[in-house]
Amino acid sequence: MFGMVQEVSLSGAHAGSDVMVKPTAERYQHSEIREENKAFRVVNAVQSMYDAGDIGDDELAAADRWYREYVFASLGVMENPQSDGRVRERGDIHTWMIGRGKCSARMSQIREMLGLCAHVRLEMLLAREMSFSAMARHLYPALSEGRARMKVSAQCALLLEQLAHVYEVISRKKHKKKSVNDKLSIDM
Repeated sequence: MFGMVQEVSLSGAHAGSDVMVKPTAERYQHSEIREENKAFRVVNAVQSMYDAGDIGDDELAAADRWYREYVFASLGVMENPQSDGRVRERGDIHTWMIGRGKCSARMSQIREMLGLCAHVRLEMLLAREMSFSAMARHLYPALSEGRARMKVSAQCALLLEQLAHVYEVISRKKHKKKSVNDKLSIDM
């Protein structure tokens, strides 16, 4: 029974022959797929905007950060980032939940700063990875598909610019608060 499950590497050899695992023809019909470093990736709406020059590196980084924080705050799942060489102390369930709570509070702060409509669009764009056409059908059902898609695309680009700015403001406030606390400890 266990012999039926086989692990096949993406580009490695299997039983002496070269096997390349590729998306099915049906998958190619539903998504734009790109090959990067011997791995196949679905091109999402954010990557499309970046490739078109509608958004820059700051917006792309903000989108990635928002998605990671959203997943951590709502599901409690976090990817281990690549090590930057610093030694970090391993936490326990309490530090994990404190971190998750802080992340959830930051998500609420962003929702309050940008508004509920922006939050819904961020969820559609980043968390659910909807295409512009799918978002347009939900947000503007009365408009033509092309016009609605253009509106959604422009709104998402503007929203990601605002998101990058929000993260910058939050970071500045955090560093300002930290420097004030440092000055208070020196004065005492």
